[in-house]
Amino acid sequence: MTSRAAEATPLQTSCRKAPAKAAPKAGHGPVLAMFDGQEQAPLQQRLFDRLRGAILSGTLAPGDRLPSTRTLAHDLGLSRNTVVAAVERLAAEGYLEARVGSGTYVARVLPDELLTADAATAPAPQAARAAAPRPRPAAETPLPFRPGLAALDQFDLDSWRRILAKRWRQAQAPALERDTGLGWAPLRRALAVHLDGARGIRVDPGQIVIVPTRAAATELACALVAEPGATAWTEDPGCPNLKAQLACRAIRAVPVPVDAEGLDPVAGRALAPNARLAFVSPAWQFPLGGAMSLQRRLDLMAWARTSGAWIVEDDSDGGFRYTGKPLAALKGLDADGHVLHVGGFDRVLFPSLRVAYLVVPPEMAEDAAILRSRMDLHVPLMEQMALADFMNDGHLASHIRRARQTYQERQEALVDAAKRRWSGAIELVPSAAGLHALARLAPGLSDTALQAQAARHSVEVMALSPYHAAPGPATPQGLVLGFAAFGPALINRAAERLAVVLERMGA
Repeated sequence: MTSRAAEATPLQTSCRKAPAKAAPKAGHGPVLAMFDGQEQAPLQQRLFDRLRGAILSGTLAPGDRLPSTRTLAHDLGLSRNTVVAAVERLAAEGYLEARVGSGTYVARVLPDELLTADAATAPAPQAARAAAPRPRPAAETPLPFRPGLAALDQFDLDSWRRILAKRWRQAQAPALERDTGLGWAPLRRALAVHLDGARGIRVDPGQIVIVPTRAAATELACALVAEPGATAWTEDPGCPNLKAQLACRAIRAVPVPVDAEGLDPVAGRALAPNARLAFVSPAWQFPLGGAMSLQRRLDLMAWARTSGAWIVEDDSDGGFRYTGKPLAALKGLDADGHVLHVGGFDRVLFPSLRVAYLVVPPEMAEDAAILRSRMDLHVPLMEQMALADFMNDGHLASHIRRARQTYQERQEALVDAAKRRWSGAIELVPSAAGLHALARLAPGLSDTALQAQAARHSVEVMALSPYHAAPGPATPQGLVLGFAAFGPALINRAAERLAVVLERMGA
């Protein structure tokens, strides 16, 4: 029988892309080296088990590229049909991901990591730890159905790495300094072109302020137009972090009801007629979903114009629209200069990219530059330069087109899983845009109780009721389900687990 050390060599060598290709071997020599000679399972199943085991042990790490099925078949002495069947099954179950024109890669988020409660803490076998080429990342792995996450498997990391490396190779000492003014000018020019084409906003680059995060953009907007003690309309239900952020600046938040048409300015006038600010997400409201109607948009801007108030527009993920073209941003309708537009790339590209922006009226740009410096809202120049190159080379537009298609497919998988697994207990409301879908619960079900029980089964759902300003017995019960970051196989397996939870809760 072949020793364990020799047993792993052909597969690991093949998948690590050895510099020199091994000479062809007759018969099934490599297969006998790879498998225990006493195994009776079909070769396809044995190859599937071996590849899956190598992925889970870390021998094949997340992001590793596999050779072509033709190369694998040659190196392992198997028929290509056998290799194709095993690879396609691994891809269907979420262990591998195919990238058009690039190849097949080990998935960065593995189904066993997501759906096994103890996966993060269980020690790996001693042999697997010894064979692993590098440790797995210690960062928390997101579970389905956490909302607000972009699909990292859709990001063109190779192009980003190449662009960033080129910038570092060309770097001079000034690139290591803090950026000044409104941010790096070429990035602001690229953003102006993007906002015009993608969001319907015609803006001069001198009106764009580069900041680290969307929260920083909101902070800067408040500093520009609101004094401590001012009142602001906020969406109800809406983001709970915004209320805390406003409280830090001594701005009083007044929750204004949101319905299918968005925030209601009539209700806002009744609740706080002297409000100085209104915070809205008109392209796709969080958490209810839905876009603000044109009439509500016009009413809101008329209120701002007549009262001298300001509208802060959060455009975090409204560009991901699945039915028709993306709706123009509210700023695109702003003829009077009363809308401050907030955008960023944490949900468009990847969360650790700390680049966001605020669009201000021309007369406010100088004050914005001064406050940006005082508030220490600088952004590393290398990231700004790389992002500008990424946009100018067409990678951002390609990513958005690719991600939009992927997100639509993943939402369809969620809709299908909901019908099959949760019928009668959870009613899913399909989204026309955004990265999450809203689910309504059957009478008698508590969303916070369901959230807690689901967490015990390694499924992450967000209860809807806590997003309301004053949740009570009459508050609608629902779930906010993110789908964008998770492939169909993971969505289906998480849906099965949530179905078990529902059954145990008597739903």
